[in-house]
Amino acid sequence: MTPDITQITQLHHAAQTAMQQGRFREAHQHCLAILKIDQTHADAWFLCGVIAAHNGQVAKSADIFRKAIKLAPAKAEYRTELGKQLVALQQPEQALREAEQALALAPAALPTLNTLGTVFSHVGEHEKALLCFDSATRSLQENPERSARLSTEWRADLYFNMAASTQFAGHFNAAEEAYEKAITLQPRLYKAHSALSQLRRQTHEDNHLDRLEKLRERVSTAQERLHLGHAIAKEREDLGQYSEALASLAWAKQIQARQVAYSADADAALFSSIRQLFTREVFNVQSNGCDNPEPIFIVGMPRTGTTLVEQILSSHSQVYAAGELQNFPLQVKRMTRSPSGDVLDMETLNQSLQLDMSELGRNYIDSTRPRTGHTPHFIDKLPLNFMHLGLIKLALPNAKLVCLRRDPMDACLSNYRQLFATNSKYHYYSYDLLDCGHYYIQFDRLMRHWHEVMPGAIHEVGYEALVDNPQQASRKLLAYCELPWEDQCLEFHRRKTSVATASSVQVRNTVYKSSVNRWKRYGDSMQPLYELLKSSGLYP
Repeated sequence: MTPDITQITQLHHAAQTAMQQGRFREAHQHCLAILKIDQTHADAWFLCGVIAAHNGQVAKSADIFRKAIKLAPAKAEYRTELGKQLVALQQPEQALREAEQALALAPAALPTLNTLGTVFSHVGEHEKALLCFDSATRSLQENPERSARLSTEWRADLYFNMAASTQFAGHFNAAEEAYEKAITLQPRLYKAHSALSQLRRQTHEDNHLDRLEKLRERVSTAQERLHLGHAIAKEREDLGQYSEALASLAWAKQIQARQVAYSADADAALFSSIRQLFTREVFNVQSNGCDNPEPIFIVGMPRTGTTLVEQILSSHSQVYAAGELQNFPLQVKRMTRSPSGDVLDMETLNQSLQLDMSELGRNYIDSTRPRTGHTPHFIDKLPLNFMHLGLIKLALPNAKLVCLRRDPMDACLSNYRQLFATNSKYHYYSYDLLDCGHYYIQFDRLMRHWHEVMPGAIHEVGYEALVDNPQQASRKLLAYCELPWEDQCLEFHRRKTSVATASSVQVRNTVYKSSVNRWKRYGDSMQPLYELLKSSGLYP
């Protein structure tokens, strides 16, 4: 029986209208009615996938998008939405594959270009993200009528995405212009205010404090407060108003700290379990790990110089910076099949030593392709991989392990000053200055443990020594990595690669010493943290 084309067209139009007006249940009913008539209607499947994603059913939506793609493989929009869900499912290599296929289909729809750009951003392909955002913003400017049909909020979000990618690429003037466009469209886009404050050093003559302070009374959520408070703190600090900056940070983080209810005791128990599980005997047994020598892991507390070391190493002709890869912990999680939603927890940890280490190493290497493999070495710069150093050594015995160390007070302050991704529970400690101290103490204990059970395996780089004598520290670093010296390693600030970390602005400059002993500028407010760290033996 031939499907009723007229009825299907009417149902499809009704489904699209309901979707646009936010009536998702009604839209779903229309889509089901279409599929009852014609199981091969690709767009009905696609809309069902969008509805599932809206309802938080990420895995289900990905499966539905795959059905739609099978029926209409040339639809860039379908592959883009699948890529978005794969990012949420922490499957970056599959997400990249779908995104690249979508880009090859030359998408023209502005929402597709915007979403595709965010997918590329999430998987570390910032030049491709910039290509998508640039194409979308140019289309907006060239087609005023088309632009008017899109909501102000949507256009502001596009300019924000454009600005972020432009910043990562090192084009700071263009990034500032794009952030200002986003703010003009949506004055309460607090994340844009926060990002804008980080782009340059503010001065008494040229800053945004009047605008920012006026917004204080208008914030309504913990997220808005975080972004606005961090922006104010950064600009106050630039003007030398350190006590006011610290007060702004406390105001910014107060509500979020209550909501996330970080437990230093829970983290201490997890760190203790790692130390108890990975004994010297574990490493005395002959490892059957994967012998691939490509990876160089750079670890440490966040905001302690990991990006600086990455830039020095990746300036070498034999080294590629693959970014902050989640691949190793995700492979551990996948192979242990532990049921919790956490990437690292007690159950995953306890099962991890039962894994086939050679398979774990191979799976990790395979998961980094095709991003890696075109140079003799690649860098995996996920700072919190310091918790996985034991497993990394067992699974990849020929990998190089580099750990950054920084003065504990400066490290804790730098973490407190940083607004990490608010959905990352692994940075919940950063909402309270003393919790930063408790976390640093656990980091220090674990690193001392790794040195005891894996003597000589980890090369430590002191941040202060690095900025004091970059050449000496860099030569030692390259010697450990068994790389010949290349002068360009000290010219990293001249490179035009994208840097998608909190240090994207700093690494465009030569090595500077202004961050050393930064904590002393904040006066008596830092004393409780100092006493905590001193009581743990970190200061004499």
